[in-house]
Amino acid sequence: AANEAGSVGITSGQSAVAEAGKAPVVQVVAQPRDAVRWALHYPPVLDGIGPDTEVNQAAQLLAVGRVDEAGSKISQALGSDPANSGALSLQAIIAVVQNDKEAALTAANKAVEAAPESATALIALSYAQQAAFNLEAARANLEKAVALEPENALAWARLAELQSSFGDLDSALASAQKAVELNPNLSRTQTVLGFAYLTQIKTAMAKEAFNKAIELDQADSLPRLGLGLAKIRDGELEEGRREIEVAASLDSNSGLIRSYLGKAYYEEKRPELDGREYAIAKELDPNDPTPWFYDAIRKQTINQPVEALHDLQKAIELNDNRAVYRSKLMLDSDFAARSASLARIYSDLGFQQRALVEGYNSVNTDPTNYSAHRFLADSYAALPRHEIARVSELLQSQLLQPANMTPIQPQLAESSLNLLNSGGAGSASFGEFNPLFNRNGAALLASGLVGQNSTVGGEAVVSGIHNKASYSFGYSKFKTDGFRVNNDQDDDIANAFLQYELSYKTSIQAEYRYRNIERGDVDLRFFPDEISPNLDETLESNTVRLGFRQAFSPRSSLIGNFTYRDLEETEKDNPAPVIAYDGKSDQEAYSAELSYLFRAEKFNVVTGGGYFDIDGQDNLVITTQDIIIPLPPPLPPQVIPGSSTTISEVKDVKHANVYLYSYINFLHDVTVTLGASGDFYKPENTQEEDQNQFNPKIGITWNPLPDTTIRAAAFRALKRTLATDQTLEPTQVAGFNQFYDDLNATDAWRYGGAIDQKFSENIYGGAELSKRDLDVPYFNTNDLINKTSDWEEKFFRAYLYLTAQKWWAFSLEYLYEDYERDEASSLAIKDLTTHSIPLGINYFHPSGLGVSLKGTYINQEGSYIRGRDPFTGNLIIEDGEDNFWLVDAAVRYRLPKRYGFITVGVTNLFDEEFQYYETDVDNPHIMPSRFFFTKLTLAIP
Repeated sequence: AANEAGSVGITSGQSAVAEAGKAPVVQVVAQPRDAVRWALHYPPVLDGIGPDTEVNQAAQLLAVGRVDEAGSKISQALGSDPANSGALSLQAIIAVVQNDKEAALTAANKAVEAAPESATALIALSYAQQAAFNLEAARANLEKAVALEPENALAWARLAELQSSFGDLDSALASAQKAVELNPNLSRTQTVLGFAYLTQIKTAMAKEAFNKAIELDQADSLPRLGLGLAKIRDGELEEGRREIEVAASLDSNSGLIRSYLGKAYYEEKRPELDGREYAIAKELDPNDPTPWFYDAIRKQTINQPVEALHDLQKAIELNDNRAVYRSKLMLDSDFAARSASLARIYSDLGFQQRALVEGYNSVNTDPTNYSAHRFLADSYAALPRHEIARVSELLQSQLLQPANMTPIQPQLAESSLNLLNSGGAGSASFGEFNPLFNRNGAALLASGLVGQNSTVGGEAVVSGIHNKASYSFGYSKFKTDGFRVNNDQDDDIANAFLQYELSYKTSIQAEYRYRNIERGDVDLRFFPDEISPNLDETLESNTVRLGFRQAFSPRSSLIGNFTYRDLEETEKDNPAPVIAYDGKSDQEAYSAELSYLFRAEKFNVVTGGGYFDIDGQDNLVITTQDIIIPLPPPLPPQVIPGSSTTISEVKDVKHANVYLYSYINFLHDVTVTLGASGDFYKPENTQEEDQNQFNPKIGITWNPLPDTTIRAAAFRALKRTLATDQTLEPTQVAGFNQFYDDLNATDAWRYGGAIDQKFSENIYGGAELSKRDLDVPYFNTNDLINKTSDWEEKFFRAYLYLTAQKWWAFSLEYLYEDYERDEASSLAIKDLTTHSIPLGINYFHPSGLGVSLKGTYINQEGSYIRGRDPFTGNLIIEDGEDNFWLVDAAVRYRLPKRYGFITVGVTNLFDEEFQYYETDVDNPHIMPSRFFFTKLTLAIP
């Protein structure tokens, strides 16, 4: 530390101060606290000055931080009267701030014993109890205090603080208003009122209260912090940051204020300052998860995901091993940073299974938390055949979220994207650019892709907030000629989303989506000759969605969603020289769902139901050309005239469902999932039969050790009839997915077990084994009746993840899939076994350069249905097997100050030729030919 008058060296635990014209001198920083620091200075407990006694003199000295002189006055008072309740109350406050929780509780209890009817003593006891995290008892004592002394302004202000901590914002505001009404000239009452207004986004009134508090007490840092947050929420980032800087100067040892100052610097893209503030906050309050969480976000965005992961794990550990999304500080209602950032850390590292573990645990811990659902949705994106689960978790996240600036990418809510996933350092999510503060303003995010095979893609989203309204408008385009004949795609998606908060408890939202697809034969089949060179498919859909959220209490919420979709599909093909097919399908779908979510200390409940009505008509025209058979002269050629046959079918499917899921954790480190659902499937105007089905659900998640998670589940599910593949029903039981892209009305049982282990800060591993037994409906063409057949699917996956130094991440996985199908009902395969071993290396340099290299060994063998014998009608089944290596690579550079990315990558680097059947037909994950691409992502705040 230096100035013109001189310099001095400082070490950890020290700071430097300087007076005007003098050299800096060393000053010892206050000792770190062993709990989250919520007391910014010595809070007042005496309402009014009163007579000039030692107790009141001590209170006035504490108000300006002169604790030694105050202690002397307290000793004098206790010397005269050892049972002086006021002196004991002040003694308790000093102990609280100095982090001597035992002494604080002792002094506060003595104060209450000496004067059981004293509001001052009860206020002091509430602080001591809050320091010990006994918030229930603290709130109860404050309720008693205001009952005993209803004219005590400090008691009402203090009660408002505790009510806010419990999320009871209406009661907090009423108590704060009562406090100001009783004593408007007390800085503490105005400050508490300001925060009560701020939590309800009433920023103008919040600013007024904070300014009054500052006028009454220029030395109090808390109203400066509140004023800064209010200004930032109104979009005044620079002015708000200045207020927080003043707050930090008034209370330089507050880790809380340092964390918020770091967030402000982060928003201003000042990387040389935000990390410094987080480091100071960690030192001041080493057990506060807040700076660790935000520093993890900072490090991830500056290409340090290994260190970000370590900070994130520390934040989770400090949050009692629970999801680290909920703020204990309750100083703002901003959770924007919690939306997608965590999943990105794992995605950058290539640790997808670890992301899933955190996602499952987060949703089961708090099903009302929108960030946990968004986290899980992002994690599902990397798994095959999880499209219903992914888009459903996204829908639940949208309905639960507060107004925020997080952009909604047009592709997010659409399934069956048929886009090749170029993962690792080659991918980038718009979640990279989420603001840490919700504030008025707008942002533009854009991404473009250019690659081989005439491949081009782009996406642009404008999102923003204005007071209680938020919006997101986006457009996405993907076009390619594909890697083979008739493998072209042209996909356009547009999205418009609006949300308005009627109050902090009630929000409404509306969304419109448009999609238009034109494509050829995009499926990847095992035999290269299984190509439809003339297949032409189109799809056009319009989707309108209306939703709402109503919070009855901090623990109780109701969400609802209504969706209308209009869909038109066409399919044309000439599979043989003389036969042509021309099909068209029109569909209208309606769905309405409600879901009630309740949280308690030992259990959570999710219950609800829905109704789905899908009306459609299919028309198929089969045309045969004239067949000319030459005959020996002089006979004329024989002509078999062609024909045209039209097959029409009207479909009307009605499907209702109800469900109840409970997450019970009466035993320490054990969560039991018990639930059930009922499906009522009624197809009309078809030969299908009605199907009513009861689906039991049971799962268990056990943490025998802090770093060990054991999961098991058994449950039944019916393939849902969904308007847009989205539902409000929970998508998983103990981390095992329920909803796959099966045929409608498929009855499936799933059984599974898994273990996930964190061996150290740098090593993670685990394994999962599961089995699905399916009864699949199909129409038997020989008997002309509907039947069901038995299918079986087995899955096993194991993983080992390693981070080395600060720049390297390594991943090793093994995946096994086994499908056995009744040949009478299968259209493509009889059985299929796939072994896959992905090996990944990711390198991250602080300059912003990232490199990823992934090699995958695949072995696949199966029995494939090639058609029917034209004479006997028997199926033609052919066996096939292949094994091969695929190598993908990418280099990415992060533009400075989070302005975006530039990526150059290649899939199937060595242009490996192979035979492979893709089970996830809608979202392929391997490329049959070499594919170079360049991608640019830009963020413009």
